[in-house]
Amino acid sequence: MKSKTQNDNSLIVFNDVSYRYDSDTDTPLPLALKHINLDIKKGEFVAVLGHNGSGKSTLAKLANAIFVPESGKIFVNGMDTSDESLEYDIRQTVGVVFQNPDNQLVATIVEEDVAFGPENLGIEPKEIRRRVDDALKAVGMYEYRNHEPHKLSGGQKQRVAIAGIMAMQTDCIILDEPTAMLDPKGREEVMSSMQKLNKEMGITVVLITHYMDEAVKADRVVVMNDGQIVLDGTPRQVFAQEEIIENAGLELPDSAKLANALRRQGINLPEGILTPDEFVEAFKFFVLGGNSV
Repeated sequence: MKSKTQNDNSLIVFNDVSYRYDSDTDTPLPLALKHINLDIKKGEFVAVLGHNGSGKSTLAKLANAIFVPESGKIFVNGMDTSDESLEYDIRQTVGVVFQNPDNQLVATIVEEDVAFGPENLGIEPKEIRRRVDDALKAVGMYEYRNHEPHKLSGGQKQRVAIAGIMAMQTDCIILDEPTAMLDPKGREEVMSSMQKLNKEMGITVVLITHYMDEAVKADRVVVMNDGQIVLDGTPRQVFAQEEIIENAGLELPDSAKLANALRRQGINLPEGILTPDEFVEAFKFFVLGGNSV
């Protein structure tokens, strides 16, 4: 059942979607999402930003048919998420990796954990073996295939969780704050894996995060505040809107904050600096006149 408003390049489409959590009293809770319109294209790397309670995790669960909209429609590759008969196909198309990898690891050996999803889909053993090996290689965890998951680092566990979703051959992986519980090394491991899956394998990635420096690496950034989308564009377009970013309870990436602070002190730096590399190059060229630092 295809959406008439969805083109062939769209993977997830929110059409005027609102959602409200159930209340324990007779008084309804406020809307968690308010009239969301969003079109995520195949092959995109989209970062979704927002403070706690902004609606970004609700967005993830709606996209995977864990939740169903109170009003409006969501289509995943043309499938209506409110159609219960399509739930299985939708979750084969969009997989979700949550914040705590321990909640998603179910087996005592890494490769058995990655095989769990395909086995439940009834995939034949030879194909499962191929998928497990390919997924573990893609996230750089193949050499750990016979290890016990509970003995891995946080970043390694999260990469195994990602491999488990990959082995189900989903077109899209949604990661709901996957690096929130990780140290900087673990964060870098997970981000590197996601960039590789997106750029080299064409998997659509939706990264829900509160780390601005992770969002900078996406193709597109969506900023949420109070259940609504307040910004949607490239990282450079979005982070140029400093006032809206701050009103959403967020901050600019560290390199942008430093460049802005120096600019206010009269130091000649260009607008739009987002990454450490961009800052260093701009500082060398505009401040030091091309001399090395």
